[in-house]
Amino acid sequence: MSRPKRSGKVIYLIIGFILGGIIFFGLNHNVRNKVVQTVMGYNRPENTCILVVGQDSIKPLRSDTIILLCLNVNSEDILLFSVPRDTRLNVPDNGYDKVNHSYAKGGIQLLKETLEKNLDITIPYTVETDYKGFERMIDTLGGVEITVEKEMKYTDQAQGLVINISAGKQRLNGEKALQYVRYRNDKLGDIGRIKRQQNFIQAIFQEIDNPLNLPKMPQIIQELRQALVTNISSEDLVNLGLWFKNLDKRVMMTEMMPGEPTYIKGVSYWEPNLDASKKYLHDFFLREKKPDEQLP
Repeated sequence: MSRPKRSGKVIYLIIGFILGGIIFFGLNHNVRNKVVQTVMGYNRPENTCILVVGQDSIKPLRSDTIILLCLNVNSEDILLFSVPRDTRLNVPDNGYDKVNHSYAKGGIQLLKETLEKNLDITIPYTVETDYKGFERMIDTLGGVEITVEKEMKYTDQAQGLVINISAGKQRLNGEKALQYVRYRNDKLGDIGRIKRQQNFIQAIFQEIDNPLNLPKMPQIIQELRQALVTNISSEDLVNLGLWFKNLDKRVMMTEMMPGEPTYIKGVSYWEPNLDASKKYLHDFFLREKKPDEQLP
């Protein structure tokens, strides 16, 4: 299991949706906070999970990226729990299959039910996006600066995917950023890609925290509204945004569903350790913040 890390160490592309709320309603906007709290009121969110899904481009659409964004409002902790797309799970009324196939068969609802059943959790909120939406968001930010750990080259004609990124520190536009978070043509495959996605989020947090980007927030929020599909209500988004306002002081953790690669009848899977996964999530929601750690 990974160790807890402080501040922007987590979350892949669609957390931009939550970040839009954070910035617009909270981050570095104390006056806006007071107005919103006074006029609209504020109800602290309950402990919750948000299912975040990035679609691939092949019909029927599958879930290329699956993340559970878990919030423990008692301990002030945030967890990004990544689920490899080849994870072998019992899909309701379909038997055992890759978890991303549940999305292809029954959309976000079946994927949500699959994760709820296998992990013994409740997931009230969902967020979905596609590649184009991600590219637009990054371009609106003016790109993201990141150090690419190695040269990345890969071509998949079936998906129309061409990845060509040089190694080294650089600013990636939307197109190149998408290539970076999609790359998995190395020995770690999807597992290595998940680690890169987490690294990319560090860079996103740094960009969004840049005062030069504050004037772009209305445009960013507009892009997010066009790029994302969610069941999070406006009221809940306000409350989530206000809760996130002390983001730099919160404990943020990353974790991937534990397991191991396996082959069954010639098909590759990620065979999960569901008992360990359930315990990790259960323990996360039991965490309590010590009195001397309370946020101001």
